[in-house]
Amino acid sequence: MADDLERRVAAAFAAALTPLTDGGPRTALLRQALEAERDRAAGLMRVAVVGRISTGKSTLVNALIGEERVATGSQELTFNVNRLRHGDTPGLTIHYKDGRPPVTTSLDRLESLTVRREEYAGELRGISEIVAEIGAPYLKKFELIDTPGLDSRFVEDSRNTFDFLGIDPDELDRSTLRHASAADALILVLSIRGPSTVDADLLAHFLGPRFATSTPLTTLGVLTKCEHLWQPGGPHPLERGRALAGRTMSEAPGMKQRLYELTPVCSLIGQAAGTLDDSTLASFRALAGVPGNTLVAALSMASMFCAEGSGLPLDATERRRLWTRFGAYGIHSACEAVRDHVRTVPELRAHLMRDSGMEALRDRLAGHFGHRAALLKLDSAAERVRSMPARLAAGLGPRERSALDEAIGVIEALVVDEPGFAQLNTLRRLYAGALGFSDAEAREIRQCVGEFGRRPADRLGLPAETPVEELRRQARLRHTTWLVRWQGGALSGASREAARVVVRSYEYLLAELDEPGRVDRPG
Repeated sequence: MADDLERRVAAAFAAALTPLTDGGPRTALLRQALEAERDRAAGLMRVAVVGRISTGKSTLVNALIGEERVATGSQELTFNVNRLRHGDTPGLTIHYKDGRPPVTTSLDRLESLTVRREEYAGELRGISEIVAEIGAPYLKKFELIDTPGLDSRFVEDSRNTFDFLGIDPDELDRSTLRHASAADALILVLSIRGPSTVDADLLAHFLGPRFATSTPLTTLGVLTKCEHLWQPGGPHPLERGRALAGRTMSEAPGMKQRLYELTPVCSLIGQAAGTLDDSTLASFRALAGVPGNTLVAALSMASMFCAEGSGLPLDATERRRLWTRFGAYGIHSACEAVRDHVRTVPELRAHLMRDSGMEALRDRLAGHFGHRAALLKLDSAAERVRSMPARLAAGLGPRERSALDEAIGVIEALVVDEPGFAQLNTLRRLYAGALGFSDAEAREIRQCVGEFGRRPADRLGLPAETPVEELRRQARLRHTTWLVRWQGGALSGASREAARVVVRSYEYLLAELDEPGRVDRPG
């Protein structure tokens, strides 16, 4: 279905460009703008990572791509926008604020262009964004945009860097918001603040007017640094993180209208897993030979684990390196895995990605954003196309304006005719609280349009092994129920339209279940 939509989008843009074929310089500018939207709609989905300084944005990005490419830390970072995209030939393209031609250079320079160094001060001041092409397989799904930190002027270490670079902190916020609004989707990064709170200031910022267009369709929250929630003998840190995330979603007014969910991760461990090597595995093997209770006691404090005379294997320098890279819980998790007969680097990396929650987050991002990528990209493109008269109409004559209106009409016709947009609009109204349905009905609406998975069983809320005949029976039953609701007189306005969308969604599902070859295949 996504491929079909992408073909329809390409055909619509080709038709929209036709009235802009002939004309003068102003028409050429309009055509250029529309071609840029066509190219963007045909490209990968753009996902911006947004958060404050020290929330672990860059650590999360490194964990997602499985490589340590983006500089991390709270004191020495500059505030450039880093765009990370897949490329078979790794490299950087540096774009400048003054409009000079972009410069291509080695990917190895990324750290020197994002860490505060006197010898690069002049160049750093002039950079608008850095595009990094990396061979990481995960970037075949999305383009990730690592944005500057919000509200960084309130952080002492950040003010030092502002002074060094001559950066206006308000312009930094504007840069983050500009790139966030231009993205197709957002990852909001929150970090824990102690054992039972999250970053309240960022929550207030996110729930304010500057993110008013964020919805659960396009925004997913990530609660980082959950490795710090580990207590020896206590529950898994992700268990504590899920409890904290649940309270935050329930108690912060408006969160459920802005975020799809808030997913806890041990992002430091996920980042370290990406660069795990044989030498580090050997270190964990040595530590795994220490009695469990002894190692856990040493991990309770950095000063104990890293001390020269601790009595632990490895020299203090190596133990400090492990503590910095993996943290206490990461070391504990790796040693437990080695004791459980994990023997190779790939096996330990896979264990740490699962145990840190990063594997589940990767799947969640691909599932939530990925299956609607073409639709969300078209939605973003259509919004920008609609704004073209306001942005580009200055100096247009009647002929050029008529050609622009005709081009916009072609894109609007595609939006009106595309069934997926009816589902998107229904979900937007549902998340905004504009529909009069019970919690159970609202969940069924989200479920049947694919918010919890795209397989037929997912859209019916049934186990994956449910036989196809039972899937058909349930789909027919629910179709009939909603058909009666739609055609009855109890619903009106947007709620009645939502019922119609549900009816159509079950019809699509029944048609899918009736495809040849699906009779003996579970959902």
